[in-house]
Amino acid sequence: MILPLSTALLAVIAAALVTFTASVAKAPDASDQTSNVKSFSVLCNWSHNNYDDPIVYPGKPDAAHRHDLIGNHTTKYNSTYTSLRNATTTENPDGTSCFHPDDKSAYWIPTVKWNGTNLEPRYAVAYYRDGEKDPASVKPHPAGLKVIPNTHVTWKCEGGSYRNYPPTQCSSGQLSVSIVAPDCSNGQLDSADHRSHMAYSNMNSATGKNECPSTHSTPVPLLDLVVRFYIPTTAGEVTLSSGEAPTMHADFF
Repeated sequence: MILPLSTALLAVIAAALVTFTASVAKAPDASDQTSNVKSFSVLCNWSHNNYDDPIVYPGKPDAAHRHDLIGNHTTKYNSTYTSLRNATTTENPDGTSCFHPDDKSAYWIPTVKWNGTNLEPRYAVAYYRDGEKDPASVKPHPAGLKVIPNTHVTWKCEGGSYRNYPPTQCSSGQLSVSIVAPDCSNGQLDSADHRSHMAYSNMNSATGKNECPSTHSTPVPLLDLVVRFYIPTTAGEVTLSSGEAPTMHADFF
């Protein structure tokens, strides 16, 4: 969820979507896209683990598989729009593990395992891109948005190329997973499956730009959440707290 931000920050974000391209070069690369993509990025550390999911199991503690949570430090089973927006902790008055203190968004993924051993995220980068849509048409995510993307997932070793399945060995000792959220909204904040209120844009051959389908006509930023891990350089297998590697998904609140 993109929470309501200050007027000044919203102005920066709007300008970034239209004209700003350089920030991606300063952050770790997220995917094999061209440098012409208009974007901005937020670097976040791992925050905490729990077995909660305030999107799928709101109000029910320990009802989910184990999650690695990034961003908002207070995310738990009963988190709401208001509680996330007002997040603060004694250790971190900003209430977020993200380097931009105004990003109170909650991001989480199933715990990633290497040969059955839980990994702790090294860090994550949330890239907000125009998605090759007309940048001037892109609107902010609506405040209170919930979505669980699970189809556009790719993996790679650091320095390699993204693939649909995780590698079985990384000589670099670094593993990355990218989960891309849909970038078109029907105006709703959630849906029964936590996905159908959003859709992915598609290329219009006549304009050379991606456009949203008529059922989800509002263009919003394309969120690419990239999470990186240290792993042994020896051969191994990726599994998740949710099951096998193809069950990877992300939650965005």
